[in-house]
Amino acid sequence: MLEQINIQITNAKNEVAKKYVLENKLNELKIELQKAEEELANLENNLKKEKRDVDNLKKLSLSNLISTVMGSKPDKMEKEEKEYITAKLQYDTCQSNVNLIKSNINDITNRLKGLSKCENVYANLLKKKIELINVYGDENTKNKIIYIEKNIDMYLKEMKEVDESIYVGNELLDEVRSAKKLLSSAKAWSTFDIFGGDLLSSMAKHSKIDDVQWHLSKISNLIKSFNKELKDVNISGISFSSSTKTFDIFFDNIFTDLSVDKHITDSYDNICVLEVKVENILRKLKRDSEDLKEIIECKKNEYDEFIKNI
Repeated sequence: MLEQINIQITNAKNEVAKKYVLENKLNELKIELQKAEEELANLENNLKKEKRDVDNLKKLSLSNLISTVMGSKPDKMEKEEKEYITAKLQYDTCQSNVNLIKSNINDITNRLKGLSKCENVYANLLKKKIELINVYGDENTKNKIIYIEKNIDMYLKEMKEVDESIYVGNELLDEVRSAKKLLSSAKAWSTFDIFGGDLLSSMAKHSKIDDVQWHLSKISNLIKSFNKELKDVNISGISFSSSTKTFDIFFDNIFTDLSVDKHITDSYDNICVLEVKVENILRKLKRDSEDLKEIIECKKNEYDEFIKNI
C-alpha cells in the first residue's frame, strides 16, 4: 500500500515543484511588465515629439524659408531625422521587450492551468500516507521519511529551476540562429552590392538588415531573461557586444557601402560567438539536469527501500 502511494506522491511532488517555480517566474514577469510598459509610454511620448520636430521642418514657414536661404535647413533636417530614427529604434526595442514579457506570461499562465489541482492531490496523498505510517510506523520511521522527502523536494525544485533555464536558453538559441542566417544572407548581398550590384541587390541587403534588427531586439531581451534564469542556478550570465544600437549605422546615409559591409561582417562574427556561448551553457545545464535526475532517483530508491522495510 505504501509503495503505491509513494509512486503517486512522487508524481505529485514533481507537479508541485514545477508549480512553485512557475509561480515565482510569473510574479517576477508581472513586475517586469509593469516597468517595461512605463518605459514604453515614455519612449512613445519622446517618439511623437521627434516626429513633430521632423514634420515641422518639412512645413513651409518663414523660419523654414530663412533656414533654406541660409543653407542650414538640410543640416537641421538630417539632425532631426537621426534623432527620430534613434527614438524609433529605442521604442521598437522596448515594444519587443513588452511583447516578449506578455508572451512569457501567457505561456506560464497556460502551463499553470494544468497544475491547478496538484497541491490538493499531493496533500490528500500525504494525508493517506501519514495515516498508514501512524498505523505501521514508529516516531523514528516518521522522522526518517520526513527527512528523505525534504531532500527529494529540495533537489526537485533545483532541477525545475535548471529546466526553466534550458527552456529559455533554447528559445534564445533559436533567435540567435535565425539572426545568424539573415546576417549570412546580408553579407552575401552586401558583397555583391559593392562589386557591381544594382538597386535590387541594395534593396535585398537592407531588407535582410531590417529583419536582423527585429531579431536582435528580441535577442537582447531574451538574454536578459536567460541571465535571470542563470542567476537562479548560480551560473554566470552572458553579454552580447552587438546590441541593437550597433544597427543605427544601417540607417545613416553618410556611411558608405564599405562601412555597412564591415558592420554586417562584425555583427555576423559576434552572433557566431554568442551562438557558441549559449550552446556551451545549454550543454552544462543539460548535464546539471541529468545529474540532478540521478540524485533524485537515488533518493527515491533509498526512500522505496526504507518503505519496504516498514
